[in-house]
Amino acid sequence: MLPDRKNTKKANTEYISTQERNKLLWSLRSDFAWAGKKIPENIEIDGTEYKLEDLVRELNEKASTDPNEVAEVRTLIPKLKAKAKANEELLETEELTTTEAENLYEEATGLLRAAMELKDRLDGKGGMKSVDEFKRMLNAQKLVDEKNFQQLLKSLKE
Repeated sequence: MLPDRKNTKKANTEYISTQERNKLLWSLRSDFAWAGKKIPENIEIDGTEYKLEDLVRELNEKASTDPNEVAEVRTLIPKLKAKAKANEELLETEELTTTEAENLYEEATGLLRAAMELKDRLDGKGGMKSVDEFKRMLNAQKLVDEKNFQQLLKSLKE
């Protein structure tokens, strides 16, 4: 087996360790956990199926947005955040396999990214100015995250 390939059978039955769980939770709770993550194609919330990836893409491509669509998206954003929070709570409290934990983490970060992109689009953010602002915020957050990570490592050693 190649070194970079995971043994999927083992990952499907092996439960996540406390250290791995803490690492995922720490990463998920980071301010920019969603950066670079993939938005889920589809998501079901309260019995309604959303084609989330398509919704975000279409909203970004439109020059102007219908007021009814804006209202619908504004009600969807808190639902996405709530679903991400529910995934975080499951990740924190449930006995999960490594695969289940990673899937919850990926879905939660993807939902956070979708919520952020939808919110930014509705607020009229976008373009080069927002990219520069994002880079500045990301650099500042890297420093905070590094400090928090060092504290996490220190607490795990104790």
